[in-house]
Amino acid sequence: MDRAELTRRLLAALNSGEPLTKKDLSRALSGPGVAVPPYEINSVLYDRTDLFQPSDDSLPRWTLVQAVGAPESRPAAIRPTQPVHHAPAGYAGLRLRDWQVEAVDNWIAAGSSGVVEAVTGTGKTAVGLYATALAVDAGHKVAIVVPTVELQDQWLRQLQQSVPGTVVGRLGDGHHDSLSDCDVLLSTVHSAARHAMRPVGAHSLLIADEVHRFGAAEFRKALVPTFDWRLGLTATLEREDDAVETVLTPYFGGIVQRCSYARGLSDGILAHFRVAFVPSAFTKLEADAYEEADSTVRSSWGKLVFTYGLPAEPFGAFMAEVTSLADGPYGDPAVRAAKRYISAFNKRRTLLADAEGKVELLADIGPMIEQAGQSLIFTETKLAAQQAADTLTRAGVRTLALHSDLDRDERRSRMDQFRAGHAHALAAPRVLDEGIDVPEAELAVIMAASKSKRQMIQRMGRVIRPKADGRRAAFVVIFIPGTSEDPDLGAHEGFVDELTAVADDIRVFRGGDPGGQLGAWLESR
Repeated sequence: MDRAELTRRLLAALNSGEPLTKKDLSRALSGPGVAVPPYEINSVLYDRTDLFQPSDDSLPRWTLVQAVGAPESRPAAIRPTQPVHHAPAGYAGLRLRDWQVEAVDNWIAAGSSGVVEAVTGTGKTAVGLYATALAVDAGHKVAIVVPTVELQDQWLRQLQQSVPGTVVGRLGDGHHDSLSDCDVLLSTVHSAARHAMRPVGAHSLLIADEVHRFGAAEFRKALVPTFDWRLGLTATLEREDDAVETVLTPYFGGIVQRCSYARGLSDGILAHFRVAFVPSAFTKLEADAYEEADSTVRSSWGKLVFTYGLPAEPFGAFMAEVTSLADGPYGDPAVRAAKRYISAFNKRRTLLADAEGKVELLADIGPMIEQAGQSLIFTETKLAAQQAADTLTRAGVRTLALHSDLDRDERRSRMDQFRAGHAHALAAPRVLDEGIDVPEAELAVIMAASKSKRQMIQRMGRVIRPKADGRRAAFVVIFIPGTSEDPDLGAHEGFVDELTAVADDIRVFRGGDPGGQLGAWLESR
C-alpha cells in the first residue's frame, strides 16, 4: 500500500473522533491478505502532523487535527508559543520550545513547585535554566543540586551562557561556597547532603537534576524543607523502591509537565529512529554456568521471600533488604541465603555482560558500524568496555573506551576526540547513561541489556537528536535468548511498549546469521 492510500485510510479510520493507538489502527486497516504493520502507520502519522496529532501518553492515542467531514469538527490542540508569565530580563539562553513553555507555565501555576519529566534529548535542562533566571530576576537565591562533578561543570557552562551576569558559586569538588556568597549555588548531591544548604531571604529555589536519585536515603538529606520553590528534573520519575511516593512527591509535588517520545517526535525535537534486537549465544561453559547461577537466584529468592519474609516487590526494596541481611553473621541461615543470592545474581550479570558470543558478533558487525556513522557502544562493566573498544579497533573501527578509571581530563579528551571525528565510536559502561552532554551519534549498540526503563531511555536519548540531513537513528540491542535480557521474557519492562508506539521500525532477528540480517537492516536506512 503506497503512502497516499495509507494516509487516506488513516483519515477515514480516525474521522469518528475516537482516539486510537498505532496498534489499534494496524488492526483496523489490516484484513484478509492485507497486513499494514504498525511501523508503516507510525511513519505516516509522524510525517503528517498537519493531519494527525498524538496524545502525550507513553503509548500515544491518535486523533485528527481536524475531523474531516464530521458534523462537529474537533479543534486542534492549542499550544502556547509565548510564555504567559513575565519573561526574565536576565535570560539570554535559547528560545524555549513549546513544551518547555508549557512546563514553566504549569510549574508556576502549581506554586513554583513540581517535577518535569522529559525523555533524554528533549531539553529539560533548559527548563531549569529558565526557572533559575526567573528566580534571580525576582531577587531569590537558587540552589542547583546535581549527582556528579561532570554535571556540575556542565551546568556551570550553561548558566554562564544562559544567565550571564549572575554570580555562581560551587559546593563540592574542592569548592566551599554557600548561598550567602552568590546568586546561584551549584552543588553535588553528596556535598548538599552533608552540608545543609540554608536559604537566604524570603524565597529560594531548589532545583534537583536527575531528581529520581534524591529518593536514596543519603541524598534525600539535600531536600531542605525551607526552600519554598522547588523543581525536579528527570527523564523518568521512577524508582525500584517506594521513595517516589514517600519522599519525592511529598517534597516536590507531582509531575507538572511531561515530554514523551511522541511529543518530541511531533515537535521535531527528536529524530525518527529504528530498533533491532539481535540474538547472540553463550558457549557451552557459559550456558552451564548461567543455568547454575540462575537456578540459585530463583531458589534463594523463594527462600528469602517465603521463609524469611523479605518483600517480593518492588525489586529495589527486596535488594535493599537482601544487602542489609547479607551483612549479618554467617552462621544465620537467612544470612547465608542472602549471600548466596547476591553471589549468584552478580555471577549471572557478569556472564551476560562478558559473553564471548557478543564480542564475536561485535567484531562481525564492525564494518557495518563504521558505515553507520558515529556510534556509542554501551556495556555493563569497565572491562567489557575496553574489550569492545579493542575488538572494534582490530576490526578497523577506531574506538575509545570511556570509564570511571580514567581521570576527568582524559574522559573529556576522549569525548572531544569523538566529537571531532578522530574516533568513530565510544565504548562505555554507565558513565554515559545519565546527564553527561555526549556528542551526537547515529547508532547505539547495547552490549548488556538492562531491565531499567530509565537507563534505556537515557541511552536512547544519546542517538535520537535530530540529524542535519534528516537521517533516522538506529538502536541495536544484543541479547542472549532465554535469559533475563530476552525481550520476550520481560527485559526492559515497559520500555519495549514505548518503542513500539513511536519507532519507525522494530525488528527481532532470530534464526541464522543475525549479523547478516542486521547488516542488511542498517544499510536499508
